[in-house]
Amino acid sequence: MKRFHFVGSLTSLLLLSSGMAVQGAITCSMSDYSGTYAFYTTGSLLQLPPQAAVLLGPFSQSGIFTSDGQGNVIIESTASYNGFVQSGNSAATYTITPECLVTFSLNLPFPLAVPSTFASVLSGSNRQNIVMITDPPGSVIVGRHAKQDQRFCGLADFNGAYQIDISGSISQPRERAGLFQRLGRLVADGAGNFTAKTLGNYAGRLVQEDFNGTYDVSAKCFVNLKYTYGGESLAINGALGGHGETAMVMVTSPGWAVSGQLRAQQ
Repeated sequence: MKRFHFVGSLTSLLLLSSGMAVQGAITCSMSDYSGTYAFYTTGSLLQLPPQAAVLLGPFSQSGIFTSDGQGNVIIESTASYNGFVQSGNSAATYTITPECLVTFSLNLPFPLAVPSTFASVLSGSNRQNIVMITDPPGSVIVGRHAKQDQRFCGLADFNGAYQIDISGSISQPRERAGLFQRLGRLVADGAGNFTAKTLGNYAGRLVQEDFNGTYDVSAKCFVNLKYTYGGESLAINGALGGHGETAMVMVTSPGWAVSGQLRAQQ
């Protein structure tokens, strides 16, 4: 009996220690959110000040968050407000709780300049982040972030086969207007050329779309893909995450508010 009692006590102690280790593993401080994160955002702006009402509607964004680990962030991004596409930089501040809950405070970029608050939760050893808008109320926006591991990038850092997963809305051209989703496979040769086999969903109308194009990768790890399909010149832009195994992207062609992720298959 004593032996069984000892084994039971030891098991309980191990379980308790394991639980304490798990609790300890999720403790965060300001410095745990530092470095550069590639991101994309999707959603809709449903309420805005009267002077910005023209921008109501579908929203997408991609770029990078760069944190100093002391509460300050610089955001470099391209955004689509209901198909109106623009690029720019903005500053933000953040706080973080021991439970790894992050609160960002910023002004939504020109032409909005609206004080805003975003809440997020870190995961994956602080390498992943899910973000949603909490103020001003009345809009639905969610973002996904992936930490970068590289300081400098080149063409070879975007190489191999990637899963395509993007969605959002199209306002122009009219024949493509409505909710949109694209799934498929993209293969980059590491030298500036790619091919893609995809399935597009245009407001419920499924279309097999295969195309090829070119791409470049900046030193700051931004990837820009260009191609032509159906007589329309299209572009996809975003930032690489990790060592290039993911790309957080958006369509930067006017009339599109579409964003998502390219994930390496291997």
